[in-house]
Amino acid sequence: MRKQSDRITALYYRVANNQTEYPHLDNQMTILLSYAKEQGIDSFALYADIGVSGLTLDRPAFNALKADIEAGRINKLIIRDIARIARNYTLMDNFIIWAQTQGVEIISVTDGVITSPPYADIFTICRSLPKGGGRA
Repeated sequence: MRKQSDRITALYYRVANNQTEYPHLDNQMTILLSYAKEQGIDSFALYADIGVSGLTLDRPAFNALKADIEAGRINKLIIRDIARIARNYTLMDNFIIWAQTQGVEIISVTDGVITSPPYADIFTICRSLPKGGGRA
């Protein structure tokens, strides 16, 4: 695995709607870029999935993100909210645990969730999940 200083921050966003002009996509990107700037993060990669449900982890940009994590390129993942990872608790939990074993810190800007290996604020994560059905 690479040294911590060689690793970069990943900014990930996702919308289930496949319209590229979808305002939530721009909003998510603006939130993530503003957060990165506020935190002094200048070395990052953007990952975006458009038109792919959060009910699956098999998404093109998310797969690229996972591959970069596994390759040791990523030390921090920043998302707008925890539902960007998944809208299914089991999938979300499995990914968070896996990412932590890879030494990745996960920050959810709007939920205030910060996970630093090996701990996660699981209660905040649970509160963030949609109740019964919800959006994809």
